[in-house]
Amino acid sequence: MPLRVRLIVLVGLVLLLCLGAGSVLVAWHAASSVQTELRAALDVGANTIHNGFDDLAGSDDRAKELRHLVATFNGNRHVHAMLLDAQGRPAATSRLFAPTQRVPDWFLRLIADAPTPVRLAVPAVFDDGGAIVLQADPTNEIGEVWTQSRDAVLVLAGFAVLSGLLMSAVLGRALRSLENLSTAFDHIGRGDYNGSLPAHGPPELTRLANGFNVMTERLATVAAQNHRLNERLLTLQAEERADLARDLHDEIGPMLFAVDMTAAAIERLAGGDRETEIPRHVQAIHDSVGRMQRHIRLILGRLRPLQAIGLNAAIDRLATFWRGRRPDIAFGTAVSIEEDRICSDLKETIYRVVQEATSNAIRHGRPTRLDIAIAHDGIDAICVEVTDDGIGMSAHGVTVRGSTRLGLIGMRERVMAMAGSLVIRPGHDGRGLSLIARLPCEHSQHADVPE
Repeated sequence: MPLRVRLIVLVGLVLLLCLGAGSVLVAWHAASSVQTELRAALDVGANTIHNGFDDLAGSDDRAKELRHLVATFNGNRHVHAMLLDAQGRPAATSRLFAPTQRVPDWFLRLIADAPTPVRLAVPAVFDDGGAIVLQADPTNEIGEVWTQSRDAVLVLAGFAVLSGLLMSAVLGRALRSLENLSTAFDHIGRGDYNGSLPAHGPPELTRLANGFNVMTERLATVAAQNHRLNERLLTLQAEERADLARDLHDEIGPMLFAVDMTAAAIERLAGGDRETEIPRHVQAIHDSVGRMQRHIRLILGRLRPLQAIGLNAAIDRLATFWRGRRPDIAFGTAVSIEEDRICSDLKETIYRVVQEATSNAIRHGRPTRLDIAIAHDGIDAICVEVTDDGIGMSAHGVTVRGSTRLGLIGMRERVMAMAGSLVIRPGHDGRGLSLIARLPCEHSQHADVPE
C-alpha cells in the first residue's frame, strides 16, 4: 500500500475515533443533563405539593382543592401529577406539555432513564387518606438535548471531514515532493545526474531538495571527470602502446634479425672448413642479446619507474629518454626533495605530472629547452615546475596546444585529488609556458609503513 494511502487511512481512523469519543461524550452529557433536570423538576414539584397541603389546611372543600392542586401541573414540561384516593384509584391527573420536537427512538432508548416517582401521602386531616404521585417524564427534556447533541455531533463530524480533507491535501502536497525525490533517485540509479528538484514547500523539504540538487551537481561533475579521465587513460594507453611498438620495431626487431642471421651463418659454418669463425658469431649473438636485455629493462623502467628506481632516478631516466629521441632539445633537471618524507601516491602524482607536462611541451610546443624543477615549497608542500621556451602565449592568453586539453584536465584532476593546485603561466622572459603544481606533503612516508 502506498505511503500516502497509509497515512490518509491512519488519519481517517484517528478522526473516526475522535468523532466516536466525542459522540459518546455528548451522549453522556445529554443523559446527565436530563437526569439533573428531571430530579430538579421533581424537587420543585414536591415543594409545590407540600406548600399546597399547607394552604389547604383551612379549606372547606378539600377534595376540590386537591384536584385543583394537581391541575396546577397541567402543561408542565417535565412532571406529571396524579391524585390517588384511599383505595389507590386515580382521582385526578395532570396533562403534560405536548412535545414539539420529534426524537429518534434509538436516542430515547439511549437517554431515557426517568428518576423514581415521588409519592406524597395526603394528610389524614384532609379526608379519608390518599396520595399524590409525581412522575418525571423525560420526553420534552430529551427533545431539547437531542437538538443540542445532534448539532454538537454534526459540528464534530464536519470538523472531522474538513480535517480529513485538509490532511489529505497537505499529505498529498508533502508526499508529492517525496515521490519526486524517489523518481530522481531512480534516475541517479540509472546514471542520469542531470535532474533537479524544485526547492519549494516546507523548510525541511526545501533543505532536502537543495541538498539533493547539490549532490546531483557534484555527481555530474565527478561523472564528467571520470569520463574525461577514462578518455585520457585510453589516449595514454594508445600512445604508450605506440611507443612500445615503435621501440620493439626499431630496436628489438633489428637485433632479433641480426641474431637470426648470425645463427644462420653459424649453421652454414658448422661442419665446414671455417669453424674457427663460429666463436666470433656466437659473441655477436651474446652482444645482441645483451643489448636487447638492456633495452627491455629500459622499457620496464618506463612502465614502472618509481617502484624500480625511485622518483629522482625516474625523472632523470625520463629526461634521458627524451634526450635520445629529441637531441635538438636541451633538458635540465633539478630534483631536491627528500623522498623518504613523502608517500608513494604523492610520488606517483609528481612523476605523472612531469611526464604529461614534458610530453605535451615536446610534442606541441616546439621548444629548444625544457627544465624540470622539483623542490620543497616550505615545510608542508612540494612545488613541481616544468618550463619550456616553445610557442608559449597567444594574443588571447595561454595557447592550449592541440590535443593537450585532455592532458591538462587529467593533470589538474590528478593534482586536485591530492588537494593541490595547478597553474599555467608564461615562461621565463615571456617565452614558452611554465606549468606549476603545488602539492601538500602532509601524507608522510610513515603512512605507508605498516604498524
